[in-house]
Parts: sequence; structure tokens; C-alpha cells
Amino acid sequence: MVAISKSDVVRARIEPKVKRDAENILKRLGVSHSTFINMSYRAVVEEGGIPLSLHVPNRKTAAVLRDARKPSKRRAYAKAGSLEAFTAAMKTRT
Repeated sequence: MVAISKSDVVRARIEPKVKRDAENILKRLGVSHSTFINMSYRAVVEEGGIPLSLHVPNRKTAAVLRDARKPSKRRAYAKAGSLEAFTAAMKTRT
């Protein structure tokens, strides 16, 4: 395995409010500034453009993600064979 040295530094000027708002979102996503910058640069190289679309989930999606961590809820979602069954499973969650 080859160790890759991360020695280059990227500096940028940004409006304080934009920085603060972005930091809050990145924190909620569990992504550090350095990780985000590395992800962005790698994605640009891989895709030849800017393909990123990361969002904080809405309440309904966040609830499903939380439920997905609970074995009892996971089983109900996994049994859904259609969108209608999945929606019904979501509605019956406690």
C-alpha cells in the first residue's frame, strides 16, 4: 500500500455568513471541512465536473433513516415489495 502525502494547502476567501451556514450543514452531515474539500476535488476529477448533491434529509427521510437503525423497523421496511407497501410500513411506525 502506498502512503499518499497530503501536503498541498487550499486557501479561499468566503463571506462569513456563508462559511458559518456551510459549517453548520457540514457538521450535521458529519463531514469535516478537509474531508468535504477532498471529496469535492476527487469528484471533480472523477466526473470531469461538479456532480455533488448532498442535502440534509427532510423530517420524513430523517425518520426513515433513524428507523433503519432499529432492527424491528428494518424488518418492516425490508418486507415491502412495492412503494405502496413501503409507504404503509412508514405510516405504521411507532
